[in-house]
Amino acid sequence: MTSEKIFMDDSYITELEAEVASCVQKDEYYEVILDKTIFYPHMSGGQPKDEGTISGIKVINVLERGDEIVHLLKEPVEGTVKLSVDFGTRFDYMQQHTGQHILSYALAKLFGGNTVGFHLSESYTTIDLDILLTDEMVVAAEQLSNRIIYENKKVTAREYAYEDALKLNLSKMPVELDHLRIISIENYDDNACGGTHVNYTGEIGIIKVTKKEKYKSGTRVEFLCGRRALDDYIVKNKSLLDLSALLTCRADMLQENIEKILNENKKLTKDISTLGSELNEYKARELTSNAVVKDGVSFVFNKSDNDVKDLRSICSKLIETDNYAAVLVSESDNTCNLVMGQSKNLSLDMKNIFEQCKAVINGKGGGNNYLLQCTGDLLRADECLELARNTLL
Repeated sequence: MTSEKIFMDDSYITELEAEVASCVQKDEYYEVILDKTIFYPHMSGGQPKDEGTISGIKVINVLERGDEIVHLLKEPVEGTVKLSVDFGTRFDYMQQHTGQHILSYALAKLFGGNTVGFHLSESYTTIDLDILLTDEMVVAAEQLSNRIIYENKKVTAREYAYEDALKLNLSKMPVELDHLRIISIENYDDNACGGTHVNYTGEIGIIKVTKKEKYKSGTRVEFLCGRRALDDYIVKNKSLLDLSALLTCRADMLQENIEKILNENKKLTKDISTLGSELNEYKARELTSNAVVKDGVSFVFNKSDNDVKDLRSICSKLIETDNYAAVLVSESDNTCNLVMGQSKNLSLDMKNIFEQCKAVINGKGGGNNYLLQCTGDLLRADECLELARNTLL
């Protein structure tokens, strides 16, 4: 049965009575077909489905199967039913979809960019262009798009025979069908489309591009219209005000102040790294005074609160000198760290000893026979250190 698609003629009708043509249970849902409907089907023309109820029962999904519109419900219905569409969601999609037509027109008019892809989601909309766009080109397209909105041009939906549609100044060649539904924006754009649209461009409010990125050989543009653009502005403006208060500067000085802070932080990080290296060198020299000498090899065993990075640095400095071997452990934040190493002129079986110690702390890590490290989740540093001492001495 062919379902009459009321939404194609009037996107503003949100309540309607209809007759149930069929109601068939399929798995957990009932597939309901009506003689007419105001529910827009999911992703028909790249647009999400409408939200709403049929006789008070939530519509789970709306599908288009040939000429039929199938409504999925969790309960059966029969006879005459009342359809109710959530106009807030419907109008949001109308704003985004008509906004897409305008933005695509502007990019084609100004730069010859053809829209080759379109996606309208519940939170953002994207179009894919077959050209590369610069920031300046995006701004110019935004300005033209919003000028068309401010002019409050009439938007109409009409059905044409295919041959008659080709006589219009179509922005894109449509698929050949007997009849085409054309969305026309007064004095600007004509485009084949099956979506829901506003009656006047002024209802869109504003178009704001929020992101552009290279996509395939062209550009993907993400944008917001109407309420979505306002919501986005509210969030971003609050962030700017909060940052301005945090840095005690005007919003137009934020970038300058943040760049200054980042440069200062970069210098401080470098200074800290230098000081840390010098401190670890001092710690390494201090540890040599407590080394245990056996067969000409100086063994260093030590437990501290250093992190694994500092342990590795200290160990590396110790074994720069010939005839040194080191076993360094630490415990912090429920973690046990182990670093072991030996001078290049030695050939101790350090890797085997390391594996035994690693098992004690349930560690993960490795290395070569001259420098090894791991981190474990068992706080058994003293036991680990004692095992290494007994094995090496």
